[in-house]
Amino acid sequence: MKIATRLFALACLVATGLSAQTAAPAPAPDVTGRWVGVADTTDEAGTKRQEKHTIEIRLEEGQLAGYRLGRDGKLGAKMEVQQSGPKINVYLYLDFEGGEPLRWKLELKDGTLVGTFSAQHHRPAKWIYDRIGAITMAKEK
Repeated sequence: MKIATRLFALACLVATGLSAQTAAPAPAPDVTGRWVGVADTTDEAGTKRQEKHTIEIRLEEGQLAGYRLGRDGKLGAKMEVQQSGPKINVYLYLDFEGGEPLRWKLELKDGTLVGTFSAQHHRPAKWIYDRIGAITMAKEK
């Protein structure tokens, strides 16, 4: 009887230990590469625009870094990239006419980056050129 009790207690301990183990979090999806898309933006004056965006996301020294590509296809300003799972935030601050932060708030869905693009000026705090809109970006092959 003592052996049966001990085996039962041992089985309970093993089961408890197995259930206490947690699986490692899934790795963040790979978002590196060149991404192209068009943002459909509207400013405070109601002006609608289609703005083409090309960004390149790289892994540099173990961290994600982004670059905006110019119309000539050359790398431009370096951008800050933050990733949490499939969600990606990309920031670029243009020191231009009082400053203009640009932000891409994206999520990787079915191989495309989907979300919003926004540009807001600081001085004056609001002017009719502030704009925001939906964007979908596809990865160049």
